[in-house]
Amino acid sequence: MRRLLAPAFAVAAAMLTTAARAEPATAEIAGWRVMCEAPVCRASLASTSGEQALLLGRFEIGDGIAVGLATPGAIADRERPMTLRLDGHQIADLEPNGGYRPFEKSETFWITEPRLAETILAARATAKTLRIEYIDVIGAPHDADFDLSGLAKVVAWTSERLGRTPDRVVGAAPKGLLAAPETSRSELVAKLGVPPRLAQKHMAISDCEAPNSPLLRAFKPVIGVLSPTATLYAIPCTASAGNVSFRLWVLENGEIGGLTPQYFATFDALYGWRGTDLLHNVAYDEKTQRLTSTFRAGGGCGARGVWKWKKWAFEMLEIRVASTCGEGRDPAEWPIVWQTQQP
Repeated sequence: MRRLLAPAFAVAAAMLTTAARAEPATAEIAGWRVMCEAPVCRASLASTSGEQALLLGRFEIGDGIAVGLATPGAIADRERPMTLRLDGHQIADLEPNGGYRPFEKSETFWITEPRLAETILAARATAKTLRIEYIDVIGAPHDADFDLSGLAKVVAWTSERLGRTPDRVVGAAPKGLLAAPETSRSELVAKLGVPPRLAQKHMAISDCEAPNSPLLRAFKPVIGVLSPTATLYAIPCTASAGNVSFRLWVLENGEIGGLTPQYFATFDALYGWRGTDLLHNVAYDEKTQRLTSTFRAGGGCGARGVWKWKKWAFEMLEIRVASTCGEGRDPAEWPIVWQTQQP
């Protein structure tokens, strides 16, 4: 009897080991990327622009399916509502922290109203498009459009893999997902980096080195929030003798909109007042909305300027110039050339 049990036990153990090592089931279905590893299935579909992805998740045993939106290319502002449309007809306005919430990542959102998720899923056999309208963290509007022609096939495929009935599908809120980390708007804006259209314009109308060149790749752009619709971008231009020059832009996504290069007045001990579109070694303090530029020459000489954002432009606060060199001097204590009147 023992001789018969040993081989049988060995075969059973081998089967369990093989099952444990089994790869998750994956598929490409009408543009959807689907992966199932029981009891969970996930699916994603890129929007027509490629900046977003529509998400489906079966996170628990049962017929519930959650619906979400990933916005890696244009991170949604979690403090603003989203609008959903099926075949052009509005089906919901989702309020922040009510109708939707970020889970797992700062740029990934899931619908928390089961009835709304079910409305989308119930239309899988007839609806052609889903549009999700939202505002991103730099204040720009987006229409994320998705082709729903393959949605029914995705639901059927995941049902088959999980041993569920394809016709028994209900909307669900996401289950078992960690809340997204608390991330400030300024951190999310910085995470997006310099918008491609700004990078292209920067190189097209300036004589700056390419930001990814061997000379500049070590230096990061300075990005800061100026207002709910305006963002500052200081892009490295040249580097020499320990100083990095930046060309500054303001991207406005409000009623006026547009990309505006910034120009500043600076003082040269030899030539006097001059205008420039380049500032050296810039820093931006979002709390005070102050922009600082410090140029250091050898021997402790240099120039320092401070500006403050005022609604639509940078107001000069002070200019300091050290034409007489002195090692170890703090630039904030260099001689004042000009200073605004204190209130």
